[in-house]
Amino acid sequence: MAEHLFYAHPVLLVHLSFLFTVILRYNLIPDAFGHSVVIPLIKNPDGNQFTSDNYRAITLSPVISKLFEMAMMTLLGDKLDSDPLQFGFKRNSSCNHALLSLRTVVNHYVKDGSTVNICALDLSTAFDRVDHFALLQLLMDRHISIREVLCLYTLVCKLFLLVSYSCWCTTRWYIISCIICCVHGCSYYKT
Repeated sequence: MAEHLFYAHPVLLVHLSFLFTVILRYNLIPDAFGHSVVIPLIKNPDGNQFTSDNYRAITLSPVISKLFEMAMMTLLGDKLDSDPLQFGFKRNSSCNHALLSLRTVVNHYVKDGSTVNICALDLSTAFDRVDHFALLQLLMDRHISIREVLCLYTLVCKLFLLVSYSCWCTTRWYIISCIICCVHGCSYYKT
């Protein structure tokens, strides 16, 4: 978490608690909570700088909105379980756990003399193309309160981004599920 929150006066906790309570009770999410800046970073400076494969993006978001997301995760955490075979995007889990599981299963069958066929899918960009509204429906299916789902829906509806590269900066782009629309014009494109 940002140092200015960590070292802030304790009264800040009271104000943040009040802010988060108002957000949840009245579904009033500040517009700035959804604004982010995407910065593309070159993976290999000696590689081709004209292909998107040589870039990874980091997203800078408001610290208070990240804190609110952490509070929501704490509030909803017990209802957000996932499959035990999912290794990515989970606390205390990583690619190494998936590789160990794969190796254990393969070794078991090879030891018994069986042939093992493996199919691998590249899901590295799966979360870049997630349907936010389908996720909200899943939350309702898990009996998350309508107030909390509406709060998350409002937050999703306020998602904007702009891309900053070197000294250049794009206009703001409004994110609608898998579609990004330009705020200052009528153009749009699919991500």
